[in-house]
Amino acid sequence: KPVVKPVVSAEKDFTDGTVAFQSKSTWELFRAWCVFQICAIGPIVRHCDTLYMYSVKVLGARLTHLLLRKTFFEHFCAGESSQDIVPRMRELQKYNVGGILDYAAEAKDGELPETVKPIDEEETVGAPLSSRSYDYESEALCDARAQIFRVAVRGVKDTIPDGFAAIKLSGLGNPVLLERMSTCLAEVCRLYKRLADDDVNPKENYYMIDRSFKIDFETFKKGWLKMFEGKSEEELKTMFDAMDDNRDGYISYLEWSSGVKLSEINEMVRGCKHQGRLFQAALNEEEVKLYSNMLKRVQGILDLAQELGVRVMIDAEWTDIQPAIDHITIFMQRIYNRGELPIVFNTYQTYLKGMPTRVQRDLDRSRREGWRFGAKLVRGAYMVSERQKAEERGLESPICETYEKTEENFHKAIDVILAHGEDPSAGACGGAAAEVLVASHNRYSIERTIQKMAELAVRQDRVGFGQLMGMADHLTYTLARYGYRSYKYVPYGPVDEVVPYLIRRTQENSAILGSPSVQEERQMVGSELLRRLRPI
Repeated sequence: KPVVKPVVSAEKDFTDGTVAFQSKSTWELFRAWCVFQICAIGPIVRHCDTLYMYSVKVLGARLTHLLLRKTFFEHFCAGESSQDIVPRMRELQKYNVGGILDYAAEAKDGELPETVKPIDEEETVGAPLSSRSYDYESEALCDARAQIFRVAVRGVKDTIPDGFAAIKLSGLGNPVLLERMSTCLAEVCRLYKRLADDDVNPKENYYMIDRSFKIDFETFKKGWLKMFEGKSEEELKTMFDAMDDNRDGYISYLEWSSGVKLSEINEMVRGCKHQGRLFQAALNEEEVKLYSNMLKRVQGILDLAQELGVRVMIDAEWTDIQPAIDHITIFMQRIYNRGELPIVFNTYQTYLKGMPTRVQRDLDRSRREGWRFGAKLVRGAYMVSERQKAEERGLESPICETYEKTEENFHKAIDVILAHGEDPSAGACGGAAAEVLVASHNRYSIERTIQKMAELAVRQDRVGFGQLMGMADHLTYTLARYGYRSYKYVPYGPVDEVVPYLIRRTQENSAILGSPSVQEERQMVGSELLRRLRPI
């Protein structure tokens, strides 16, 4: 169990370069300064994937990868294998910094994965969610990726026991299946609303659908018989009672969503009077089998994590598949978050409209169902592409209109989690205080969170702060110095297989280089470097 520490003062000096860069040698500081300068050169960043391919052809793969290893790779990554990263992890531990370990290479399939193109500054509004994205190839490749994630879990246990392993569900199953599942889940949510109200907007944002009301049996029966056939009143009463967990004569959305299984919807829709959106969204037998295979892969990873006492963060992804990821993650939290600590942490992207409400709903769910709540909060990434996709489909954008609204969501979500303290009446697990990792490079958000912790007397073992390796050291090391749980997001893997990650990191750095936090960091790196070189 983490050591419980008292809350300390919220006033911290994040601009002290001697603290921020105490772990870096002068060479490492010079390398960091060079990386920032290169990320500011637009043509190099825009064409870095092409430049990489030319370098391989002209200089050869061996020399190209040697150059990358000594520059970008060693700046943003910890090593090539679980053995190589040990010195870097011990260096982090020396300064009380934990690690979020992610194997940043995918299983070899003979092709270089597609890279992410340069993005606008406003598109990345917080710490990026993960080291890479995967493309589905085959069930065998998904099995290979599951093995890679298990290696990452063992890597955490062997090198930094208080850390996390990060996994991406789109690497463990067909994203098309995840999209189908998400559509189905959205229609099941709309069905709940339709049972009580005929006025349902089929284009309404999934996270904005009203779920705040309850349904009594007469309303349930009337709505059901309007849409389905083949059920007697007695059968409907049995269905209703099975979902009415607290026996108050009503079913809430939490009870509804827990009682309706994805694998059973195919059977349910056979009684539809009209073959509409719900009927078309139901998974077929083959898809249910693929879904089952995916769950087995995830459970294999989490079984190992539970055995070794390693916590796992499940990354958030694009909105077309996010409802399915949420569904699977909550399913896993019900299983693995009933011990002494939460094993599974969900990721919430607060650039999505309605996210604070969703966070509160999941907090309520964890308390009602008796499991420990663990979450990572991020602002989000790829804002522009999500808006473009919504516009092309004629839908309301799921993304907040402004950065200020996203930040408001981010802070509201932090507040509701911090306010979710202990409740002994809900049992040892359900009554446990919620835990959160605040993933942000924004100094104001971190200072605000610390202030809120002080106001609510929140123990420091409930809250962690995370930044990417190679970025925001002035936040990470200052937080660690004052006793806060501070983490670096630590990618690792063979240099040649991590190239897409390095390209993405360079492009994301370029995209946010104009933000105040990055400008502050770049200035601090330069000032500290000059301070060290001045005697020379």
